[in-house]
Amino acid sequence: MKTLAIVGTGLLGSSFGLAVKRSGIYGRVLGVSSAVVVEKALEIGAIDEALPLEQAIPQADLVLLAQPVLRILTTIEKLNGMLKPDALVTDVGSTKSAICVAAQKHITNAKFVGGHPMAGREVRGPDGASADLFQSRPWVLTEPVPELIDLVESLGGRAVILGPEVHDRLVAWSSHLPQLLSTTLAALLEGRGVDPVAGPGVLDMTRLALSSIDLWDDILATNAGNIDEALAQMVGALEATRASLRSGQARALFGRGNQGALSLRH
Repeated sequence: MKTLAIVGTGLLGSSFGLAVKRSGIYGRVLGVSSAVVVEKALEIGAIDEALPLEQAIPQADLVLLAQPVLRILTTIEKLNGMLKPDALVTDVGSTKSAICVAAQKHITNAKFVGGHPMAGREVRGPDGASADLFQSRPWVLTEPVPELIDLVESLGGRAVILGPEVHDRLVAWSSHLPQLLSTTLAALLEGRGVDPVAGPGVLDMTRLALSSIDLWDDILATNAGNIDEALAQMVGALEATRASLRSGQARALFGRGNQGALSLRH
């Protein structure tokens, strides 16, 4: 049976480990992380053994980099001399261009394919891990490698093939913009006394604002141009909304919004 090494056993890494162990695809799952985090991953059964990077990587047939983006970039620089020649390396980073450029430069003796499961929670670490986290979720791969497509599908995900630049442009709209809108709204409401009348609508809209800046710092730094473009267009759209309301065009605005929301759910 093949060996999997998970570098970063937080929420996504531990969820991946739990899902892989349930599927039985890999016979042995190794974990690389900080002492506290990797101990918790062992406790919940996400990995079989905790090892340092330099001991885990040479044993691995598949390496999953499940760290924040900037740490993935640092890890990639260390891997080349450790990898098996026929190893496959992938990641779960939220942006892809910088990671794929680094992998092309530094990983020359093994195959690298960028990856990004569109799954997560506001909580961090192994405590929030679940083998079902990837069920019915899109999982972006930067190349159509059959082994990874089969793996994604075996974990309940849906493989979507996108180049790194296309991925980063699209997630700026579908993921990064919603996060910043939620965070901005929550910050705007702070201190305005709305707590006694906070119903499901505002709670749903501000849920993403519970996310940690420790994760988002890397995303904002490595997709800045696409995010700035999305924000600029959102500012314009909000001004258009003001104009629509002033001219009594709310019905048309809601019609377009309904269509957009329905299309996301098909």
